[in-house]
Amino acid sequence: MKNLAELLCRRVAATPEAPVLTFEGQSLTAQELFDRAMALRDRLVAAGLGRGDTVAVAADHSPAQVVGLFAAALADAAFTLVNPHLKREQVLHQISDCDARAAIAGPRQAAEVGAILADRGGPCLSVDPFGLPQSGPAPLRGRSLDEAATGSIPTDVACLIYTSGSTGRPKGVVLPHRTLTDGARIVPGYLGITDDDTLLCVLPFSFDYGLNQVLGALYTGARAVIFGFAFPQDLFDVLRAERITRFAAVPSMWPRILDGRYLKAETRPEFPHLRTITTAGGPHPEPLLRRLADFFPRADVVIMYGLTESFRSAWLPPEELFRRIGSIGKAVPEVELLVLDESLQPCPPGQVGELYHRGAFVSYGYLNDPELTAAKFVELPTGGAGTRGEPAVRSGDLVSLDADGFIYFHGRADAQIKCKGYRVSPGEVEEAALSLPGLRHAAAFGVPDGDGGQKIALAFDAYEGAEIAPVDLRRHLAKLLPYYAVPETSLALPALPLNANGKTDYAALKALWAARESSLPEAGAAE
Repeated sequence: MKNLAELLCRRVAATPEAPVLTFEGQSLTAQELFDRAMALRDRLVAAGLGRGDTVAVAADHSPAQVVGLFAAALADAAFTLVNPHLKREQVLHQISDCDARAAIAGPRQAAEVGAILADRGGPCLSVDPFGLPQSGPAPLRGRSLDEAATGSIPTDVACLIYTSGSTGRPKGVVLPHRTLTDGARIVPGYLGITDDDTLLCVLPFSFDYGLNQVLGALYTGARAVIFGFAFPQDLFDVLRAERITRFAAVPSMWPRILDGRYLKAETRPEFPHLRTITTAGGPHPEPLLRRLADFFPRADVVIMYGLTESFRSAWLPPEELFRRIGSIGKAVPEVELLVLDESLQPCPPGQVGELYHRGAFVSYGYLNDPELTAAKFVELPTGGAGTRGEPAVRSGDLVSLDADGFIYFHGRADAQIKCKGYRVSPGEVEEAALSLPGLRHAAAFGVPDGDGGQKIALAFDAYEGAEIAPVDLRRHLAKLLPYYAVPETSLALPALPLNANGKTDYAALKALWAARESSLPEAGAAE
């Protein structure tokens, strides 16, 4: 495929009347998705949008986002999906940073985004949750694929995905068409997704994991059910009613789903159609994996690993789940993952080094930030003497290999906590904490110790009905961790804060800790 628009056109040519998107009980066929995207494409082109331009797509988690991104692709423009949970200043930053010339906005976002675009002199096209324009003529039905001629080639920019911004303002990662189309082809390939599958899409499409899921569904002919997860019972109802076969989430979501009220045999729901669960975006402690496998006994559990800068990198086949506890697996097809030391030399099995990604999915870097791009992307001499280096992504993740080539995650290189002369991985502390029964989430981070160094803080929340005292948690950790890795301070919360992608918001936790410390009579007072 030469571009993202061709992905949609191929689906329309193959199965025009097959339902491809379902939302709130209503489905769109491939032809209907194409017709609506073309209607918006026409208006973008009429406004002068084309190659080199960016369209902001701002809507709630709904088909409107999918219609909008394909409208931009059919106009040969790039798109950026604005997470619906962002605040106005964050929306303004994203639209300004990528210099968006137009927007496609849902009912809830139209006024705010329209005002931002008006200040920039660009149009804002308002659509309903199913991508129908809320003004102007209704889309023509049965549009011909001959009208969808596009010029973008695989190396042209297709998308700008903004990172969650846990440190500083979010950065735009620049993705070419080939990253998105390769992801739509490769990921369903190793997961075995076919046109018989129905995928539940709860992850935001502004998140690379969620975007890949809906594009993979379109590539294979699977049906994507778009659903905004709020309560476990609603999720369970959708899993059964829509006969979901594949479901993806991030680790921070699972404790909410595995609510204690449903863990007992007499109250546990059944999901006869669910075949595969994928989970990525953070560490997976063994107790969590055991609960997942027990709660969904008919489904394979697949751990995946990737970066926004390189989309998908590794996967752990389900048969290895409990044989390789702590492993993120091996490289996905068409990718090689290297574990290198500081001299870019390969690390032998057992030695910790940094993970580098080469091959498919490598992005172009960070928009408007050449220094960060230079730091994150390196050239590896894979072509031999006299050739240019190949761009590869530095993950910033510390990993090691076992004797069979499986990769094990040891934490972030830039998140290491320097405490008592040692370097401590937050993930090691979190995994130990989560082995305490009743603990739901845990997040370790470094805070000032008053002497110019750091001490370890641990924020946590508990399952409903569980009462965990900080002193009991500390005693538990003291049995599992060396003395220097035991948190000196803790923060018990009703629920850990999450960022727009559903991951733990460490910046917010540090702010909460700082606010608590400043309110104490004496900084660093005991809990």
